[in-house]
Amino acid sequence: MNIGAMRHLVTLEAGPDGTPTAYVPSRVYAAIAPAPPGAFDEQRITHQVSIWYHPQITFDTVIVHQGTRRLYVKGIQNINEQDRELMLLCEEVKTP
Repeated sequence: MNIGAMRHLVTLEAGPDGTPTAYVPSRVYAAIAPAPPGAFDEQRITHQVSIWYHPQITFDTVIVHQGTRRLYVKGIQNINEQDRELMLLCEEVKTP
């Protein structure tokens, strides 16, 4: 991973259905990219987020970007199973 791509400072929060979690650290740098188009129109993954490994990331984690954008983690890939980098497959849910 090119460290220059991790230019977004995001906040990690527990999702509404998740167990309250105190993420340490709760703010991390991330690379955020739109997901490529899927084979089906019903694809829910809207963004791919890369961060350095964080052991507390689960499917209940919400990534808050710029205070208003909420990316819900739907998939977690531990790149090369080395506990160094995570690729998170996320769904953005717009709130009014």
